[in-house]
Amino acid sequence: MASNAKKDRKQSEKKGDEAKKRKPGELSRFQKIVIVAFIVIFALSTLAGALASVVQTETAEDASEESQETTVATIDENYEGIVQDLESKVAENAEDKASLLSLGRYCFSWGANVSSLATTDEETAHANELFDKAIGYYDQYLALEDLPAARVDRALCQYYKGDTEAAATELSEITTASPDYAPAWANLGMLYETQGRTDEARAAYEKASELDPNDEYGAYSYAQQRISALDEAAASAEEESADETGDATTDDATTENN
Repeated sequence: MASNAKKDRKQSEKKGDEAKKRKPGELSRFQKIVIVAFIVIFALSTLAGALASVVQTETAEDASEESQETTVATIDENYEGIVQDLESKVAENAEDKASLLSLGRYCFSWGANVSSLATTDEETAHANELFDKAIGYYDQYLALEDLPAARVDRALCQYYKGDTEAAATELSEITTASPDYAPAWANLGMLYETQGRTDEARAAYEKASELDPNDEYGAYSYAQQRISALDEAAASAEEESADETGDATTDDATTENN
């Protein structure tokens, strides 16, 4: 039993050391994967027909060719053509709202995918350039028509560039202007969670769940997943605290006996 207690304590200390090595607000690899997946899902879920054609094309190519490793270069190849086509349409008609919105979302998704694979400063800079392009197209679109989904995606571009505070502020403003839009609450909860503001994150997730009971946006399932994760983390923290208190009591008793 003593051996197991020491082993558990070492594992707990190891986790604590790993947490200390991360900078405040820095995410673990698992958290990054969860957040990247969610943001990309939100970006892609509203691309509708334009994205469907790309997926169908890629599926056909996969069926006829051997699958290749996904790299920044292959991601660029998948997006460059369609973005150039959309840019040509906007060049002909600066008020083509459909093309502007698609450009914002494609550049956002492109940047998110590059960011998830970036291992060099050059690749990170490439991703940030794509986020800047997305923000520019969103701004052009929003000047013509207000759309909560576009504003949420724009805020997430800021988050991906590393400006978490600006993104959280913008998402908070969106929840005020469009209080019934569940994805805004879900993403706001995610940003609060990355900042360690767990109570606010939980409240935002609960609001997202309330507003998306049928999981139309995917906000309900994501919010419930994160609430469960917060519950598990809280329970784990309480258990570790109890173990540390018990160990301290045992050590004190041993010292007194000696």
